[in-house]
Amino acid sequence: MRLGIKPLPFFGRLLFFFVLTYAVWKPIAPSYTQMLGTLTQGFLYLVESSADPDLHRVTNLRVDRTAIFFQHRLFPQVPTPGIPAEWVQANIVLLIPLMLATPAPTWRSKAFRLGLALAIALVLQVLDLTLTVRAFYARHLGTYSAYYYSSASRWLYGFADAFTQAFDTQLFPFAIWAGIHFRELLGGLAAPPAASSTAAAATHAPRRHRKAARRRSS
Repeated sequence: MRLGIKPLPFFGRLLFFFVLTYAVWKPIAPSYTQMLGTLTQGFLYLVESSADPDLHRVTNLRVDRTAIFFQHRLFPQVPTPGIPAEWVQANIVLLIPLMLATPAPTWRSKAFRLGLALAIALVLQVLDLTLTVRAFYARHLGTYSAYYYSSASRWLYGFADAFTQAFDTQLFPFAIWAGIHFRELLGGLAAPPAASSTAAAATHAPRRHRKAARRRSS
């Protein structure tokens, strides 16, 4: 099966776009971090909507140029870890070169695929930050954690948080890229017409022309 993506040219383009993306992303990163913090705060408001005042919208989120900080409204004295912005955005710096280096039928198609990939990555980033916040509440707030979170939910939040931190910067970008370009990676291009049918068409065409000529002469 013929590959849809040629490895060596793709690798060369990937290195070029990786260096370019890394250079361009540096001045964009602070604004992106602010947008990511705003979206995460809004998503937490939805997740934390509850009739119980001890659970209703308990997270205060703050963003600076390098990190995202959160604090539980009922436990302002409990120190919480800042989430490094570079860790959250590392998958973007890998995903963009992968998308740009992959051939597409048209530039419009490439732009659409890139936009789709970035949208998926943004959703995953918001979910990752939400999991980090919830995992901290489930495990590090003493009696509050024991009362409002079961042992199963504490384990689940801890596992999900560890999983996303371990795989978000490497596995998720490749998964998004591979999912969007599944056909190209498998070489799933349209099969050429069968040689027998092409030859048959070439053989029968002159016969039709000859019959038409004989009818006109008669």
